[in-house]
Amino acid sequence: MEVRLAPSGEAALRLTIDDADAETAWRTVHRIADWLNDRPIAGVFGGVPTYDSMLVEFDADRQSFETLAPLLRRLVREALTGEVEGGHAPRRFELPVVFGGEHGPDLGFVADHLGLTPDEVVDLCVAEDRVVRCLGGPAASCMFDGPRFPRPVPRLPDPRLEVPPGAVSLAGVQGVIGPVRAPSGWRLVGISPVAIMDVAAPRLVPYRPGDTVRLRAIDAEVWDDYAGVSMAELEIAS
Repeated sequence: MEVRLAPSGEAALRLTIDDADAETAWRTVHRIADWLNDRPIAGVFGGVPTYDSMLVEFDADRQSFETLAPLLRRLVREALTGEVEGGHAPRRFELPVVFGGEHGPDLGFVADHLGLTPDEVVDLCVAEDRVVRCLGGPAASCMFDGPRFPRPVPRLPDPRLEVPPGAVSLAGVQGVIGPVRAPSGWRLVGISPVAIMDVAAPRLVPYRPGDTVRLRAIDAEVWDDYAGVSMAELEIAS
């Protein structure tokens, strides 16, 4: 495994894990980010992890690439040996979703592309828990492992100017749940009536990387039964 560190402007650096399996790279950068965010270091604002890399932002008057690089290399070694643990116990959520029709206009395309029926696509979407891999844009979107499809799902040739809050979309081998109305080039297969974001809560969204989400198909007729329910209320007890 190779650890690459590179400056990212004068007040940040990028750490990338190369030549490692995807799970090891993801787990390593998230363990380090949790460690940095839970144990403040003078002049360091924290780490923002993705899949195999992370951005560390710092005060250039108090820290530098040269001072932080040795610390980060040590944290990588300790993360691999288990000395650096994750910052929270994983939580599980269940999310009701209306698939297809006006709520999922791309479901038919995805089915045709995969050589499956729309029902078979939905069955794969709800078949197992989805690991939340990172928080994406905009507004801490829930980026998760996509279903076990036979091939990747292509993006839209022309992105939509907006999709509604609660949109469940697919692209490549990934899925995303959008907390807010926003543009998207991903394939929209369903919408959840649940309120993903809560601006009055201590955390805008209840999920964090490492948590899991189980999608559950519901009929459009019961949309109002879930409309406005906070996703935080749908945590599944361990």
